[in-house]
Amino acid sequence: MKIPVYCQTAAAEAEKLVHKLGITTLPIDPFAIAREHDIEVRPKPSLSPGVSGFLMKVGDTFGIMYATHINNEGFMRFTVAHELGHYFLPGHPAKLFPEGRGLHESRSGFVSRDPFEEEADHFAAGLLMPTNLFTEALDHAGEGFAAIDGLASLCKTSITSTAIRFAALSPDPVAVIVSCGPRIEYCFMSEVLRDLPAIEWIRKSELLPNETATYTFNSDRNNVAVGAKAEAWTTLDLWFDGAPSIDMKEDVVGLGSYDKTLTVLFTSEAIRNEDEEDDFDD
Repeated sequence: MKIPVYCQTAAAEAEKLVHKLGITTLPIDPFAIAREHDIEVRPKPSLSPGVSGFLMKVGDTFGIMYATHINNEGFMRFTVAHELGHYFLPGHPAKLFPEGRGLHESRSGFVSRDPFEEEADHFAAGLLMPTNLFTEALDHAGEGFAAIDGLASLCKTSITSTAIRFAALSPDPVAVIVSCGPRIEYCFMSEVLRDLPAIEWIRKSELLPNETATYTFNSDRNNVAVGAKAEAWTTLDLWFDGAPSIDMKEDVVGLGSYDKTLTVLFTSEAIRNEDEEDDFDD
């Protein structure tokens, strides 16, 4: 999926905050940022299904509670950063608390298509993985899932949010695909792939190509539950209509309690589109 302009703006707002706070190293602590702004943060073991956390407002006082049903530090930190997005982003407090007080439940982690939730997700990504610091680390991270895993450890962020940021900022051809069972939930591509003139975007709920390692991996749900991994080779056109037929590495990882699978397609080879090839032949 293409990152909407309003989400890019939300990430930029987060990066402005990082700069304003004088933060120059990773990881960035959203709990500390909340405390600095007198926002109380607490864990909440029991929330409604699918709810990751909430922002509460009483008068001029704000509070954040985050779910603990997924025992993952990166998930919890991203949830707090998401709620900070609702606090800092222009227009969010007025929209979410029209009466000046109340409680807003969030579904963070790039699962909601509500524009306010999308903005808060991208704010969280920009806050925890600001472009200048993340790209510096990315230059030394390597390739594929190993790079994403290392960056997630450095930033103390979830694998999925790190993978999405990795795809957004990588100079190489990269696609990050999250699937559940036989269907694709969403996909993010690096700029070099997005700019291919004839490539068609993967749509939500499309079926996985059945010739791929991801399709085979997802056929056994235990692979997802235990966090199994697989490596294979694939071709770009097998995943994306209109793409050139070039070899891509395919890293597949089960995301355990998330009940989803992460696939990373990548290559360090340059992709030359057909127009460039025609010019070269002339």
